[in-house]
Amino acid sequence: MTRTLVILGGADGSLPTYRRARELGYRTICVDRRPDALARPFADEFVRLSIHDPGPIAHVLDGRADIAGVLSPASDTGLPAQRALIRRWRLPEPPAAAVVRASGAKSYFRAVCDRLGFARHGYVAGAADAELSIRAAALRFPVLVKPLDAQSSRGIRACTDPSQVAAAANRAGGHASDGRVIVEELLTGKHYSAEAFVDDGRIAFVGVSARTLTPPPHFVTTAHRVPADLDPAALRELTHLLDTLVAELGYRRGPLTVDLLIDPAGRIHLIEMGARVGGNGLGELIRHAYGVDLIGASIAAATGRAAQVTRTCARAAVAQILFSERAGTITRVLGADTAITTPELVELTVFARPGHPALPYDNAANKLGHFVIAADSPRQAAAAAERVGNLLRIELSGAA
Repeated sequence: MTRTLVILGGADGSLPTYRRARELGYRTICVDRRPDALARPFADEFVRLSIHDPGPIAHVLDGRADIAGVLSPASDTGLPAQRALIRRWRLPEPPAAAVVRASGAKSYFRAVCDRLGFARHGYVAGAADAELSIRAAALRFPVLVKPLDAQSSRGIRACTDPSQVAAAANRAGGHASDGRVIVEELLTGKHYSAEAFVDDGRIAFVGVSARTLTPPPHFVTTAHRVPADLDPAALRELTHLLDTLVAELGYRRGPLTVDLLIDPAGRIHLIEMGARVGGNGLGELIRHAYGVDLIGASIAAATGRAAQVTRTCARAAVAQILFSERAGTITRVLGADTAITTPELVELTVFARPGHPALPYDNAANKLGHFVIAADSPRQAAAAAERVGNLLRIELSGAA
């Protein structure tokens, strides 16, 4: 019997999981409320349901003997349903309740980090009301206002003065499932992303990329680069922090993505986590930089099979996001045919299609694609990324 994976969500970040699952011989079921989900053509079956409620999904799929695993590769908000379905169908390694909560609730993650004695910064969380604004006024400004449980940098806003918090909180609350927000002191320093795999309750692999962000007020990721300028001592400290974190949460096995910042004093601040492989091409970036297939490893964890996460190479790599700074209607996508002849280009995914809208890149959901470069040196990787970026052009009509 062919083994089948239930994949919660069909957004762009899930596409590599559908592709890798097929390469590994699995069938896939895409669950998404949108009939035009990007991953739908890559799946063997499609179930049009929300990934936030496991009940209807179970009603449709209960009794199937071919289901081997459940994944939520592109959505932290799908993790509660992933856990519920794994437990219902008695499949391997359901993530602990604390893991799911820390991935979905930014204030809970902050509280866990504070409890463990990690580097801390001030924050308040709650409903977007007058009381929140009063509590936020005691923080050190500037601050970031975020939805408590949204991802992809939706609704994030920087505030330089307490008078701006109320409006920013109201906007952010519109992106949260229950209207709650978190207001955090804005840290300064260097931004990174850590892609890890947890096995037997310990960090079996971690790869770190340097992140480039858009300027204030939105701070959305535009690129990841490996190697990151992280010295061995900092990498050891980060691994220790992650080991401590997964032990506290009871995370036994599976992928882990963490945003972090190192401040001017050298302190490592863990910002957010997700019990999944990171988006924006990070799975491919790690595979080509280190020879570690985190997407394959996440499928292995979901199906109870052994995962190989030993580094086999050390190359430079860049994952770069394609986006528009303006709103408009896409008329033409140019340069892809030439770009794919670039020897260092290992992945090119373009979501933009003529006739579709383009929105300003104020959150990651508005990206138009990404590409991944791998080369023998950082200089070669940077030069190739610049060439490909210059070749790819997305033309808009009616741009504001």
